[in-house]
Amino acid sequence: MTQSVETPVVPGLLERLLADTRLDAAASARPRHPVPAELRRAPQDGPLTELPPPAAPRAALDDVLLERTAVRDYAQTPLSAADLSAVLSAADRMDAGGWPAERAAGVDLELYCASWRVTGVDTGLYRYLPGRSALCRVASLPDGPQAEELVIQREFARAAALVVITGNLAAALARNGSHGHRLLLTRAGAAGHAAWLAALRHDLVGTVFAGLLPHVLRERAAADGYHRAALFAFAVGRPPART
Repeated sequence: MTQSVETPVVPGLLERLLADTRLDAAASARPRHPVPAELRRAPQDGPLTELPPPAAPRAALDDVLLERTAVRDYAQTPLSAADLSAVLSAADRMDAGGWPAERAAGVDLELYCASWRVTGVDTGLYRYLPGRSALCRVASLPDGPQAEELVIQREFARAAALVVITGNLAAALARNGSHGHRLLLTRAGAAGHAAWLAALRHDLVGTVFAGLLPHVLRERAAADGYHRAALFAFAVGRPPART
């Protein structure tokens, strides 16, 4: 009988793996410059919903990392706004810490939240404002069975919330050439998985996936696929009751 061997969680492993994927500016053969103002996407204006400070994690990273698994069924119990704040801030912190030069040059990731069951947050699509710890309302969203028309797999519309990550492809290409798209995808993947790990540490479940259908973001968030391109998403909710 083959005996399984557990792989220990090495401190700093995630950071080292991410470091291997980052663009080394010194080694880049192409000079990089700040993104021209005309390629930067103007943010939407809308009513703000203030978020509370992120909730403190209830589990250590070492305790949840090896048990991570994709969950597509969710309880109807809403998330707290503090838990949502923790998930969103974790995604933003990952990108801020990993790629500060890209952000300083004007190549930002934008985090959107499709909220259905979050205490204190109405159903709708919001843009996360990390500097203000707030959600800016972008558009309304249908609830119930109609929400299933927003995603390719209907179970994602039953999550309490979706974190949708977009990036400015025009700006990334202007700064990094063809490498810009790959770098955006790497950053979005890191942010999405950081959101997932934060959710697990708060006794939540979920999975990463492609996100809302392209026409939904185009119609509701002006995501033209170039100045604002959908990259990745994370569905989050409370675990379903065990039977």
